[in-house]
Amino acid sequence: MCILLETNVLWSSDYELNQKNVFDHMAAQFSGIPPIHNHEGYLVVTEDLMKIDGDVELEIRLSEITELYRGFDENYPRNFIKNFGMFCQPVRVKYFQDFSYKIIYLIVGYNFFGCAKGQALFDLLQELLS
Repeated sequence: MCILLETNVLWSSDYELNQKNVFDHMAAQFSGIPPIHNHEGYLVVTEDLMKIDGDVELEIRLSEITELYRGFDENYPRNFIKNFGMFCQPVRVKYFQDFSYKIIYLIVGYNFFGCAKGQALFDLLQELLS
């Protein structure tokens, strides 16, 4: 198993993000506050697997991924990240597992200047899925 990418990750599911309130939205704009998320961990991507080790373990086979998107949407709007996402965008992964579709939003390689590896993850997954 060859590791293609490994980095820190902040992440949430779509249903967790839908439970955020106006105070969460405002807090994300303060300096020193990371983007809105529910879980933290370490992401590892191989030729056939994306795995997160952290407060919640998550393992997604690349063959289970049905949709990939980088940017903002109704579940993860720009105001969830300070500076309205100027230096950081989430990667949305939709996948089919346990007889249902699931959606997660990944903030990859976050540091206080932005998301250093978001584009790299998106490009890598696009290449592996094509």
